[in-house]
Amino acid sequence: MIPLWPPAWVEDHTVSDEQLVEAGDDVRLMSAVRSDERVLLSVSWPGGRRYLMIDPAGSAPPEAFRAGAVSADTDLARSIDAMWSQALRLAKQILDGELPGLDDQPPKRRGWRRRS
Repeated sequence: MIPLWPPAWVEDHTVSDEQLVEAGDDVRLMSAVRSDERVLLSVSWPGGRRYLMIDPAGSAPPEAFRAGAVSADTDLARSIDAMWSQALRLAKQILDGELPGLDDQPPKRRGWRRRS
């Protein structure tokens, strides 16, 4: 089993405010706050997980790593990449001091229009 948060990142810390930020069919984005106020982000899928830890105060560099297997399913891999991109956008907003509210939805992207 792959842990929700990397053991080394939560050792000697408490984790609070765990939230499901976004969920697709097989991919989820979770967030939490560590007792030293660092923000943990996790993108999970069956058999794997990507982690990101940021310090909103900017006193420590961001840390990231992947655990588990990379998906061979191209649709799932695209979903994972899209959710990871969302995690990176959220991290940038937090670092820029633009933390979105809990009820804020990410902007919807317009689809490609076909020309006849």
